[in-house]
Amino acid sequence: MYLQLNEYYGMLAYIDYPGDRKIITSLAELINEYKSFPGALISTIVMIGGVEINEDYFKAWVSITGSRRIIEDTYGEIWSYIKGVSGNNDIVSLIMRAYEEAGDLADVIALSNALKLFLGFNIYDLGLAVIYENPLSVLNGRRVELRRGKTLLMKKHLMGDLKLNTALILQGELNDKVVDWSNPGVLPASNEIGDESVSDPAYTLLSLNIGLTSKPSSSELTLLNSQLPAGACTGQVTILPLTLSNSMVMKLIEELKKQGFTTTATGISIIDAVKCIKHDL
Repeated sequence: MYLQLNEYYGMLAYIDYPGDRKIITSLAELINEYKSFPGALISTIVMIGGVEINEDYFKAWVSITGSRRIIEDTYGEIWSYIKGVSGNNDIVSLIMRAYEEAGDLADVIALSNALKLFLGFNIYDLGLAVIYENPLSVLNGRRVELRRGKTLLMKKHLMGDLKLNTALILQGELNDKVVDWSNPGVLPASNEIGDESVSDPAYTLLSLNIGLTSKPSSSELTLLNSQLPAGACTGQVTILPLTLSNSMVMKLIEELKKQGFTTTATGISIIDAVKCIKHDL
């Protein structure tokens, strides 16, 4: 079985790196960013992919983690998928092998981004997700045992200087789905520090048995960002990064329009987002 490759006409990504956040609209622009600063690869969220495979992506990846076997396996599996030699089950096996072998969560993020960039889908779209302890909680002395849904694998991975509990989970057959363009298929678990919530909106929705995907199933999207004013909810709920400025949201809307999407942007609450997803709003 194969997932449908990119049905749109271009690519769209967001580099969520402090001090240098930007919307990216072409592979050439993205690769130039990686050549200037390879670490931007781990801060990338690919929203729309399915572009021609590019070796410079993998060169940037190896310069970050040095995990040559994982990187070579990923490169080879992507080519096999493109040629029709391998299918979804082979990609799932690749993800599970890489998850177990990787010492750094950066390898898992880079793998998911490679799938999205060159095949048009990421870990989410195979019915999986990788969750990890929220670093803010760990820094404040609160550890979390991750057990959600059907846990396939559990391990500790490095993120920077922190060793975090992580889990590769099976999302299951969920009828209600939201597009998560705020994470690359790898997302932090919700938690609180004292009375302060440090929750991730996508994780909150996943906890409510709403599936996460990176591929819109509709050309009409409701872009969700808590910093925006509340507004109408008329399309498939799509979570945006919290760090997107209003001007970048406007640019994103313009780029999505070029690719045939109709969008509304709103800052409705998670409760109202759930109602929207379940068609009660």
